[in-house]
Parts: sequence; C-alpha cells; structure tokens
Amino acid sequence: MDLDREGPLTKLTNFVYRLIVIEVAFVLVTLPALIGIFFLEQHPSNIPLYAAFALFFGPAISAGVYAWRADQDVVPWLRFWKGWIESFKQTMVVWIPVVGVCALVAFNAAYANVPAAFIIGGIVIAAGAAIYGVALLVIIANFSFRTRDLFAVVMFGTAHAPLAALGIVSLTILAGAVIFFWADWVLVLLASFMLVLLARIVRPMLIQINEGLVKPGQDPLP
Repeated sequence: MDLDREGPLTKLTNFVYRLIVIEVAFVLVTLPALIGIFFLEQHPSNIPLYAAFALFFGPAISAGVYAWRADQDVVPWLRFWKGWIESFKQTMVVWIPVVGVCALVAFNAAYANVPAAFIIGGIVIAAGAAIYGVALLVIIANFSFRTRDLFAVVMFGTAHAPLAALGIVSLTILAGAVIFFWADWVLVLLASFMLVLLARIVRPMLIQINEGLVKPGQDPLP
C-alpha cells in the first residue's frame, strides 16, 4: 500500500523528524560553547568568555535556517552540515562584530561609571545589532550575496518587509524571556523550534529580496 505523502500524519511525522534532527545537529555544533557556559561563573568579569562562546551560535543559526528551508525530501542532517560548512566564513564575518558590540555594551554597563541614559542607549544599540545580525544570518542562509553587499541587502529587506523585521524583534524578545523566566538550557532545547519560527517569520523579507535584488538567471528562492 502506497503511503500518502501529502497526508496530515505524514507531514506531522516529517516535521517532528526534522525538528529532532536539526535540534541534535544544533546542539552538537554548539556543544563546546554550551559546556563552557555551563561551567562559567555568572560574573561580569567573564563577559569576554561569554562573548567567545556566543561566536559558536552564529554559524549554527544560519545552518539551522538553511536546513529548515530545504525541501522535505532532503535529509536535514546533511543539509544542516552543508549549510554550516559553506556559510561559516561569511557568518563569522558578520557575527563577530555583532557579538563584539553586545559584549562591549554589557562590559560598560557592568563597570563603566556613566549615567543611566548612556547605558540604556548602549542596550538599544546592542539590541539593534543583535536583530540585524540575525537578519544577516538568515540572508546568508538563503542567498549568495557578497559580504560587502550584505548590509545594503538587509536594509532593503527590512525596509520592504517591516513586519518581518518586527517578527525578528518579537522572536528575540521571546528568546530573552525564556532565558529570564526559565533558563538558558530551555532555550537550547527549543532551538530547532525557534529556528523554524525564524525561517517562517522572515519569509516575506526573503521574497522581497528575491524579487528586488536577485538577477534573472540566478537561482530563485527555494
């Protein structure tokens, strides 16, 4: 008897399978950082170490989005690692400055003797950098733009699909709430689910970029 590949049970099974596989791949690729964060004392003096561990998550986020964007017939395990390897250099180029800005703001907030307004301003800057950093990771996972063009691309995408940018903001707030009200390991367990949400939320932005910036003859958005 032939299986109904379009049936709801098959789709649900496939979704759960992909969810688990991408989760396992995400945990494995970030395992050194997860171990380091687990044993690291939560003290401001360790902010540089937290920043170093945070570098692991940029390529992992991009690879996770890359794995979720694929056709359901593609093996998600292979897709994740393909995305991680191919985009590693470019994701690190954009992720290192983002992590650096956030670490600098956190360090100044902990040690600098400055007015509260400066601290609040720094937090806003760090939040903006993180949001645009995530948007850049998503673009890298879906397109093959030159690194020097990525900032212009993300500005174009967010300007033409502001709801997608707002969705990234909401997802970032949700991630922070999970850490604040529960624990960072809960967010890790939800990583694959958060990645599929991210991939769905930014879809309008990716469509705008595909229609406005991708030249005829280039590979279309999957």
